[in-house]
Amino acid sequence: MVDAVAGSILGDDCKLYYSATLGGSGVLTEIPVIIDDTLASERRAVESNCRGDAEIGELIGKPKHAISGTILAKRDTSGVGATFVALRDAYVNGTILHFAMATGDITHIGQYVFRLEGRLKRFEQTNPDNDTVKVSFEITHAGENTYASNFSTVTS
Repeated sequence: MVDAVAGSILGDDCKLYYSATLGGSGVLTEIPVIIDDTLASERRAVESNCRGDAEIGELIGKPKHAISGTILAKRDTSGVGATFVALRDAYVNGTILHFAMATGDITHIGQYVFRLEGRLKRFEQTNPDNDTVKVSFEITHAGENTYASNFSTVTS
């Protein structure tokens, strides 16, 4: 096991994992051949404008996180196919899954990880004429789930 480089950030070696076990304790399965993976986070804001204020202020609220990406799969590829079916079925059934986006192999000490339990909000399959299928997706936090999305570092 190779430890991660100190100060790693999500980037070129980023990997996305999922698990049907909620609470962050299940075995994670890597989503293979993923490109353009993105972690988006924003906080909602409301303007505050009271009499006597010198300027308008903003009150910042809770964060809203989303993960998106694209899976590239060759037709009839077994490893990618099983993941495709699992994610497609989770989308169709509205199943909550545990997702982990890591700076690299999640078993390596020092990897920086973002965890979110949510549903696939978008699942878009493109079937071009060649043998590569593209599946674009977006995952958002499940509102009724109490697991708080978080950033952590693999320690063991």
